[in-house]
Amino acid sequence: MKKILVSLLFITFTICCFWSCEKDDICADGTVTTPNLIITMYNEDNQTEKKSGYIQYFMDDEVINKVIAGTTDSIVVPLRTDAEVVKWGFTLVTTGSGGTKNYNTDYIEFKYTHNEIYVSRACGYKSFFYLNESTPENLNAVFTDTIPNDNLWIKDVVITRNNIEDEQSAHVKLYF
Repeated sequence: MKKILVSLLFITFTICCFWSCEKDDICADGTVTTPNLIITMYNEDNQTEKKSGYIQYFMDDEVINKVIAGTTDSIVVPLRTDAEVVKWGFTLVTTGSGGTKNYNTDYIEFKYTHNEIYVSRACGYKSFFYLNESTPENLNAVFTDTIPNDNLWIKDVVITRNNIEDEQSAHVKLYF
């Protein structure tokens, strides 16, 4: 009788331990989250040739949120989920005579809409973005110069993919 009682108590304890376990709330590495905007840079004279440059970029909301620099032909920037317009500053850094650094900043403003989709309890929500169509009355991907004017280094900006659902290929082409 004592063995049965101990065995029953052990089985009950084991069942209670497994019953009280919770599923791990870990967002798996392969889970797609909110995608970023991919901008690929091209040579303005040969528009099929990718062009790299030493670029610094930052979000223009009175405070420089992010400055990332590097020699690259592609830039990955986030879009805001709390607004439908974002303005990014891009600074081309060149070396002049005597080794002095020259900084030329231009701004690109993107207009978009976004939808949030529930992924899971662990991952939360992710956003999909849609870049607004550019029309003559309502341009999108508008680029402007700094004040005082230091001449635009960006020559053209073309939206190639309006839907931003992944980071598989570029969404915007920047020509300089």
